[in-house]
Amino acid sequence: MDEQSIYTELGRAVATRRKMVGLTQAEVAKAVGISRASIANIESGRQKVLLHQVYGLVKALDLKAITELVPATPPRKSSADAEERLSTWGATVSDAQMPGVEQLLKSALGQLQSGSR
Repeated sequence: MDEQSIYTELGRAVATRRKMVGLTQAEVAKAVGISRASIANIESGRQKVLLHQVYGLVKALDLKAITELVPATPPRKSSADAEERLSTWGATVSDAQMPGVEQLLKSALGQLQSGSR
């Protein structure tokens, strides 16, 4: 488990959702009970987050479950390894998307192999 990748992914999810619902960092910070600078640091992946703060973020960002912010499984690569991520037609496949892509490729390869027999 790459600890930094977990915080980077959480930060991306917080920033994306915050912008989606039209809130400022200050508004989210007030709702969670932390400083605006802390929200900025969380969004950039530079700050560790306590569990009760994650739940506060879920509420402030009008989400239904903590899993909408936290990946179901820890990311496999750090952001420093981003260059090594699978790239398709110029779009990078995120750690969250990777299992789905792997399953799709396994399925397609399985169909190819069974069709050639």
